[in-house]
Amino acid sequence: MLEAVLFDGDQTLWDFQKVMRAALVAVLDELRRSRPAAATLQIRDLASDRAAVATELAGVEYNLARLRALGFARTLQRLREAGSGASVGEDAALAEELTASYFRHRDRDPALFDDTLPCLDGLHATYRLGLLSNGSRLPSVAGLDGYFEAVVFAQDHQAAKPDPAIFAVMEERMGVRPQECVLVGDHPLNDVGGAKRSGWRAVWIDRDGAGDYVAPDGCTEVPDATISSLDQLADVLAALNGSG
Repeated sequence: MLEAVLFDGDQTLWDFQKVMRAALVAVLDELRRSRPAAATLQIRDLASDRAAVATELAGVEYNLARLRALGFARTLQRLREAGSGASVGEDAALAEELTASYFRHRDRDPALFDDTLPCLDGLHATYRLGLLSNGSRLPSVAGLDGYFEAVVFAQDHQAAKPDPAIFAVMEERMGVRPQECVLVGDHPLNDVGGAKRSGWRAVWIDRDGAGDYVAPDGCTEVPDATISSLDQLADVLAALNGSG
């Protein structure tokens, strides 16, 4: 029987793309004021530098604030090499300032999806709830204090979904067995693949309207159920309990 319902955070409970873009817009404005040479930069440039750093440090650096700071430092380095006139020390200090600003702006808007609170309120009396995230957004920032028995962030344990090690952390934290757990998330590999490889069940939420589930390269696992809204989750869980 299912006992623990674990949720991914970004794009499952809240609209991370919305808050990330708003934060990057604000940071880019600050960067342009501090470094006139950044006038032609776009949000995609900041995102590209952050992604490049994350790829280079995959499996080495898990702290998201440090990765964000290194991404901004990469952008500033490119500007410096193009003749921004700033020193290495000035750019290092600015990268830290931009990082702090990014997280302040990111966390101003809870950005909860409309179906999040009704879903959690409805499940709370029946299941034990937890948050299992590769992100770093605290439930309190999104107005979700008190809903989760356990909150596990990949960056705190040097292991990220789909690595079964991070799923084992949640099992230990809640004192549950794999067959008692289901993960609800939007990412085919991290959420569906990771859960199934860990002996959990998986519910894929298709918020983007992608349609039929397609396993990404390197992932053969498929979800136990697919939903387009958290409004459907209670019935899906009841069905999974009936079949398991």
